[in-house]
Amino acid sequence: MKPGLKVLLCISLSLMCLFTCVGYASITDFLTINGSAKTNIPSGLFIVGIKTVGSSNLDVNNVSYLEYTTTVNSVISRRSGYSAGSVTYEITVLNNTDYEYAYRGLYYMNTYGQNSYVSTTNAYNKLGVVVSFPDGNIVAPKEKLTFQVTYTAGRNIGSNMNLDTLLNYQFGINVDSIEKAYDIVHAKFLDILNTSSTYQELVEVLDDKFDGSQTWTSNYIGNVGNAVDNDMMTVETLFAGQLTMMVNGKAQKAWVMIKHEDVDGNELTGDDYTLYYNQYGNVTHKGCEMTLYMTVDPLDQAYEWAPVYVTVFTCDRDASGNTISDWYQVGSTYYGQANIVGYHGENGGTGSFVTDNWKAYASTYQVTQDYSYSVDADVSIKDLMTVVDQAAIAEFQNLLTDAEAMIANQQYAGTGITVVEDAYAKAAAFYTLDANGKAIANQGIRRVWLVPIMQELDHVLKVAQDAIDKIEGN
Repeated sequence: MKPGLKVLLCISLSLMCLFTCVGYASITDFLTINGSAKTNIPSGLFIVGIKTVGSSNLDVNNVSYLEYTTTVNSVISRRSGYSAGSVTYEITVLNNTDYEYAYRGLYYMNTYGQNSYVSTTNAYNKLGVVVSFPDGNIVAPKEKLTFQVTYTAGRNIGSNMNLDTLLNYQFGINVDSIEKAYDIVHAKFLDILNTSSTYQELVEVLDDKFDGSQTWTSNYIGNVGNAVDNDMMTVETLFAGQLTMMVNGKAQKAWVMIKHEDVDGNELTGDDYTLYYNQYGNVTHKGCEMTLYMTVDPLDQAYEWAPVYVTVFTCDRDASGNTISDWYQVGSTYYGQANIVGYHGENGGTGSFVTDNWKAYASTYQVTQDYSYSVDADVSIKDLMTVVDQAAIAEFQNLLTDAEAMIANQQYAGTGITVVEDAYAKAAAFYTLDANGKAIANQGIRRVWLVPIMQELDHVLKVAQDAIDKIEGN
């Protein structure tokens, strides 16, 4: 990455806040209040309009917002003398999701511009920033909310100073269960991986962490405590405000670590990346999954263990290495624990956890109505990903047979049978046809590769069968 771009990235990502955007944008991408309208609006909550509605003894030299965020850049200056002055902005945000957001507070990085002067109350030597919600601070799904923010320059701030601030008005999701919150986070992570701009941002930051030594081969990034600003805010930015949540009226924060490595032992799933090692030159890591580790534990007790959920995401490629599918979730979301340490793994540190030492809790995972599997305690994620499960293969074979029969029957026409055919075709990477043209599940495939395909086949077969039963009057 070019040094200039790194500087911009650090500035725009180092705000200690939850940006609500999809994809990285540098400070040069700020939209002015006269900016043109955009199409293909992403999922998330973000500013769609800002204007000055009043000022006293202050001039507004610039006010703009970072595209698809709730971050405002304001440059104001005092007109004369040392009298206090103020300016009020009116901000409109759009909630372009299917769940509710609420305002959580103001976040910013002290080292940017004059952010160190900012206070949430007015003071003689501070820049007071006060938010006012005349109609409440809840933003309903697909709705807009307009609120006002008043910046007040205290009389002891120099008269010739341009007060250049970059502030984020943090919103978070409101949900009724932690499971729902996790589902939203997983869906957002898939969106990040399947959007070229956000995927590139993620892998660039992961790769930039590498220092050229063969002893540091883990590519990871997190928003956990003690994470460097760039890592912290890359994660917060990408997840668009969805890592801060209110669950049944209780404030929760999801701390995540993203790991980039091959966990299923298959070079034709996931992606490749190349890094330069001091002693070996360029080395390519093949078939790497993106693994999301997530907890709501406060992570403030050294030498303790935290409950951590782990979900693995991958994509399929052909024999030539070309990507032939979107990224998708592999297997289930596994529940386990990891020991609490500092961000770089130091013992006695807090605020983070060790992904390499994660181990599962004993649990049973229901995949379809007719198939579930149990996980033993203390199993690693790599062990979970590389199991060849004959029971899973047998159930997969049953689903293939049912789908094949339904397609051949032709009594269920139209878009319904097309969905079954599409699901059957997606399973093609995991079966072969015998001499009689019958689908036979491959014997060496991992359980986790089959789980999402089994779930999809099972679902579409049930939907199709219900439609057939209605046609037949059953």
